[in-house]
Amino acid sequence: MSGMHSMSSVRAVGGAGLLWRRVPCCPTATCNASTGPTPHSRDSQAHASEARADNSSSRRQMLSMGASAMIAAAVLQMAPAAVAEDGANPVTGTDGPLTLAQPTGQEGFLEVEDSLLAYKFSYPVVRKSGVPLPVIFSRRPERYSSAAPLTADTRQRIVCSLVSLSDGVTYTVSVGPAAGVLKGKPPSEWNDRDVAETVLIDRSTARITSGQRVALYNVENVHMEERDGQEYWVYEHLAQGSPNDLNLAQETFRHALAVTAVRPIADGTPYLYTLNLSCREESWEDLQTQFQRAVDSFHLLPPGEGYVAPDEQSWRFF
Repeated sequence: MSGMHSMSSVRAVGGAGLLWRRVPCCPTATCNASTGPTPHSRDSQAHASEARADNSSSRRQMLSMGASAMIAAAVLQMAPAAVAEDGANPVTGTDGPLTLAQPTGQEGFLEVEDSLLAYKFSYPVVRKSGVPLPVIFSRRPERYSSAAPLTADTRQRIVCSLVSLSDGVTYTVSVGPAAGVLKGKPPSEWNDRDVAETVLIDRSTARITSGQRVALYNVENVHMEERDGQEYWVYEHLAQGSPNDLNLAQETFRHALAVTAVRPIADGTPYLYTLNLSCREESWEDLQTQFQRAVDSFHLLPPGEGYVAPDEQSWRFF
């Protein structure tokens, strides 16, 4: 064993217990285990750590770039298939269940007609002051079964949505069954304010400890009117918003005008169809008249060949 620079312990199990003996660590090299890392090894470890950090940073950058590309692709997918040359608004035409047209005698408006759920409405693309509204589809018309739910109970769902991000303007059509105080009652017995509040409460995600949903809206000027024998409930409402680039105050508000109509499904359950047009409070004066014209244009259409009732094809989510 002479000439060995280092020895290590090996434990052997014998019949009388544990026996210990010393054996060489290696026959040709000196073991540095007890002396700790050398300056050379410390430098190597530092270079390895830097390399790992660089690789990790590169991977994060690649993941970030990939995520950005996916988000951009999703936004482009949500936008209309064709847009005007100035990029401000979609061009007119028919694309699947969607028909987009220039309504007769309504300059500064475009008309949406959806054959899936059989409704139509016009929406403004120009403010009352003449300033353009660059509106695009964030959700193209789709069937109820595949639409985005507004709350966890998935009752009321957005079946069509348009938005002007730069102006903070949104136009949405949502559909859902009668709930709350309206459930179990025929529409002839519905109270005008109950209709408005039920729709808005069903859109809210705020809850109190008992699980009951809290209304975050202030309903104003609600009334019912008839159009071609169909009842429509029209109401104005305010909702608390979040700070934006035009108003950095902690408390901001959004002003909206909405209209709701009812259509029963095969078993008689009434479903509420609601068009809601919303903007920042600062823009209300310049958009109120335009919103009123849009609300007046909202109509449920006679179901055609492409109509899919909200309770049909519930298995389809695409």
